[in-house]
Amino acid sequence: MTNFQQIQNKSFSLILAATCGAASLLTGIAGTSSASAAQLESTPVSAVNSQIIAKTSVCPRYAGGGRLEAYFETTNFYIHICNKNGNLFYTGISKSTGKGIRSLPAYSEEGTGYVAPNKNYEYVVNGANLEIVKNGRVIQTDRVVKYVSGY
Repeated sequence: MTNFQQIQNKSFSLILAATCGAASLLTGIAGTSSASAAQLESTPVSAVNSQIIAKTSVCPRYAGGGRLEAYFETTNFYIHICNKNGNLFYTGISKSTGKGIRSLPAYSEEGTGYVAPNKNYEYVVNGANLEIVKNGRVIQTDRVVKYVSGY
């Protein structure tokens, strides 16, 4: 391997480490080995978040249609965040009953996720959890097992 290729590999490793937070790649910069993209192992979070939503960029009819902003699957629910004419809507369907909340107005809150208020309830979903809040108190938390973002 030429000196230029070694420098390229080390630079690539540094970029990957900085953007992916992969501390193990730093050994390739300081030591004798160098990592390549093919050597990276995906974690559950990165594997989920790296999915491309292009195949399903339209919200299902039961979720109100529009453009799909995000899709979440928790241990108990399927959740679609849809964008219709610039407005966000939350749809949550129970895995066990098939019933749920359909097309609640929602908004995106930085650092929190998507929030959908409904009278005394509030549904807050992000890449990690769905929290169902009643009168300011969390009454249920579901872990997100699948998250697809983008359009």
